[in-house]
Amino acid sequence: MIRELIATGLFVGRLPAPGTLGTLWGVPIVYLVSFSPWTILVALGVLFFLGLVSSNEVIRMTGDSDPEEVVIDEIVGYVACFIFVEPTLKTYLLAFLIFRVLDIVKPFPVNLFEKLPGPYGVMMDDLVAGLMTSFILFLLLK
Repeated sequence: MIRELIATGLFVGRLPAPGTLGTLWGVPIVYLVSFSPWTILVALGVLFFLGLVSSNEVIRMTGDSDPEEVVIDEIVGYVACFIFVEPTLKTYLLAFLIFRVLDIVKPFPVNLFEKLPGPYGVMMDDLVAGLMTSFILFLLLK
């Protein structure tokens, strides 16, 4: 039950547009941990680990290799958007838009990571999309 709660972002993943709503969960999390680049990294590591464990549970329960209700991957991806850029109102908005596009379109190399087995495929494509978003923002705002 706890793992399902984490994987679905407090069951937000069961509402319409789960990917977008899951990404929105990332906004307050980034705000809470953004007082240092190190706290963003630590939060990213903790969330990624929780995502692997919790998404694996939902995969097991549903039999689906990438259950739509799992949104912890979007949360992790959004947090990763702030590895190379400072969180500001401008970067919050741009990161949200760019990350959602990359998460939906899944360009190279994001699409390669989606093919990893089990929870690694669920989590890694969004992590890579978030890191790509951070790099794009870094270049745009340079």
